[in-house]
Amino acid sequence: MLPLVGGCSSLPSVHGISLGTASPQPSQYRPEPARHEGGTLVVGDWESPTNFSPLFNEEVPAAQVDALLYAGLLRLDANLQPVPDLVERVPTLQNGDVTWNRGAGTMDVTYRLRPGLRWSDGQPLTVEDVAFTWRLIVNPRVPGVLSPDGYAAISRLDVHDPQRFTLHFDRVYPKYLNLFPAVLPQHRLAGIAPEQLAGDAFWARPDVVSGPFKISELVPDDHVTLLRNDAWSQGRAGRRPHLDSIVYKLYPEPGQLLDAARAGQVGLALELPDDQLATLTRTGPLTLHRRSQLAYEQVTFNQASPNPLTGQPPPWKNDPALLQALRMAIDRPGMIKKFFRGLAQLAESPIPSALTSYHDPDVSLDYDLGAAGKLLDSDGWRMGSDGVRSKNGRRLGFQLVTALGNPLRTAVRDQLVVEWRKLGAEVSATDAHPSELFTGYAQGGLLERGQFEAGLWTWSIGPDPDGIYPLEYSSQIPTDQNQGRGSNFGRFNNADLDRNLDRGRASLVTVERARSYAAFERAYARLGFELPLFERGLVVLASPHLHNLAPNPAPDTTLWNAADWWVD
Repeated sequence: MLPLVGGCSSLPSVHGISLGTASPQPSQYRPEPARHEGGTLVVGDWESPTNFSPLFNEEVPAAQVDALLYAGLLRLDANLQPVPDLVERVPTLQNGDVTWNRGAGTMDVTYRLRPGLRWSDGQPLTVEDVAFTWRLIVNPRVPGVLSPDGYAAISRLDVHDPQRFTLHFDRVYPKYLNLFPAVLPQHRLAGIAPEQLAGDAFWARPDVVSGPFKISELVPDDHVTLLRNDAWSQGRAGRRPHLDSIVYKLYPEPGQLLDAARAGQVGLALELPDDQLATLTRTGPLTLHRRSQLAYEQVTFNQASPNPLTGQPPPWKNDPALLQALRMAIDRPGMIKKFFRGLAQLAESPIPSALTSYHDPDVSLDYDLGAAGKLLDSDGWRMGSDGVRSKNGRRLGFQLVTALGNPLRTAVRDQLVVEWRKLGAEVSATDAHPSELFTGYAQGGLLERGQFEAGLWTWSIGPDPDGIYPLEYSSQIPTDQNQGRGSNFGRFNNADLDRNLDRGRASLVTVERARSYAAFERAYARLGFELPLFERGLVVLASPHLHNLAPNPAPDTTLWNAADWWVD
């Protein structure tokens, strides 16, 4: 949650946000004091990272190890609240570290690094490393950088002294707390040509790091052994990681990882597929941890007219009643019970449930097949003798595409087809190889090119509601004119959606942002361009001997607080 301008304590609250609060909610994370030092923890995963580059690699297993190797300015705790990492405190409007010129639409953020910070090779970690990291990210000669958007909004970085610096933003950027999750060592990387940086051997086995652990052994596709980084304690008042080492053990597939966990060969099993929740009943002494990710499974109804796949308008063109009926006819609670033993969270909008401050509590989607049928009756969709509705000579039918190779998604797709048939819709299920479906615009990706009628996939959002902007805003429709930029694959173009998304990213006032996103949710529910189904789950199994585990849905991963872990 972003800071709120002070001086408003007499105003009411909205959705649980006090207008007198002028800062992010303080983190409530308080690790249990360690009663035992040392030892080795084996962490199991079933996907193998290719390299450890937080700039260029978005693989989930790579991010897990990156959390051990790299420190950032801030971390997000398990409740998505900011915790100081390399810096002394979280910058806010309230403490004066954030200043905002509302008229000019600019903002400045000042940070102070902890004194005495060191890289793993003993060299000082200073503001110059932060400045170096920023210059790399925005350098057009460095190809393949992930998510440079917020960094490009920084017009200048002023270094005041080796510990203090100010970021000057040329526009309001509410997600500033998410920037710099990893700071890179200038003294180690400055000699690499920008064009060669992404492919440099450094990322295969980083030898200068700032996180609580460092790599001591790496056997590809088998394991990575990480030892405590004693230099991490510098600048942290003598605090140090409790474990001597972490072995990141890799298994060929989830079933083997689960067997190893049950046999006591791993103390923590990561990334267990959430579609196994329905059968994951034998865990022995292990503790099952599950929480919603910042991602939701959904159906997108393509609004392009004519549809590039069919050459004709979609059946829901200028027919919001049809979209509402298609949504109401799906038994989402029953789907969660069937596929997740009731352990998944319904998705009511693209904004994750974990971001509770940004929801309208009155927006929900109820299952009512009878009401959906009556809605279509009144909308002119008449039931035929074959059980398929028609209107103005057009049968109610469309294709639903999803990716090959995902058993859960295939089962969900088939369930959707069955339930829409009960409504009188003839839906044909089609598959596409992930490389066809998800590849880029220039490569002819089916979603980016809009070559589908309806599609089933997962969207990942991130720890701020502005993460939905590239998915829902009209300017984010991939076209020839914008070189295929944006992820609005459903071709949504609505002034209400755009207006509220603009307002949400134009303010640092928490209550203003909350109102904007609540209004977005109301418009989203009214329009029905998507059918949100359920939130994807983060599932891990842990030994009862592991303490301070706090699974995190944010990009910081479950290993975000590994320095605090200890085993009895």
